[in-house]
Amino acid sequence: MDSQQPLIQYTTVSDSVYLWIKNAIVQGDFKPGEHIPQESLTKKLGVSRTPVRDAIKRLEAEGLLITRPHCGAVVFHLSRERLNEIYDIRITLEQYCAERTCLRATDAELDSLEKASLRMLDVSGGSREFMQLDRQFHRMICTPSGCNDTVAILEGLWDKCDSFKSIYYSLKGRRDATLSEHARIVQGMRSRDIAVARKAISDHLKDVVRSVSESVNFLS
Repeated sequence: MDSQQPLIQYTTVSDSVYLWIKNAIVQGDFKPGEHIPQESLTKKLGVSRTPVRDAIKRLEAEGLLITRPHCGAVVFHLSRERLNEIYDIRITLEQYCAERTCLRATDAELDSLEKASLRMLDVSGGSREFMQLDRQFHRMICTPSGCNDTVAILEGLWDKCDSFKSIYYSLKGRRDATLSEHARIVQGMRSRDIAVARKAISDHLKDVVRSVSESVNFLS
């Protein structure tokens, strides 16, 4: 291959570099804890420093990269065990809150919950905005429960989920699946049917675990 020929073809350089690095992380080409060499990437991909820096910032915001002193950006440890643990806890706590929200939430609060999910129709499924709206939806399930300490714990768990959600929402069909699953959650809560709401939440979060597990080259 001509060393001067870029390895990627692009229309938007920053997006293409971002996707290339992200795929390399997901596929295991960059190992957990490995330093991301910005200078060598600019040469390898045939691009300037700016799109590489922009891509690294995006991946840090999504939790796939972390910054370490005197080292720069390194790959986050994507562990299957960590994925399962975080989502098992999320399911338990979000179901706990949803039960109480089913009993306590006003119709207006449930209207707002549905509108929050519908706003996701207007943005790209793999975007940061989509992930933020998804978090807002889950927060709105839990906040009316009055379980403030549980919601505080969930805020930390939601942070830890960002790296996995970033992968999940880059997969084909997951945006539409999320919107459909959100609708089932809303339906259960509108009917004040705790069993339906609990199952919808469990199915929704377990789909993240299943999809990410099937797509990531985990080391453990």
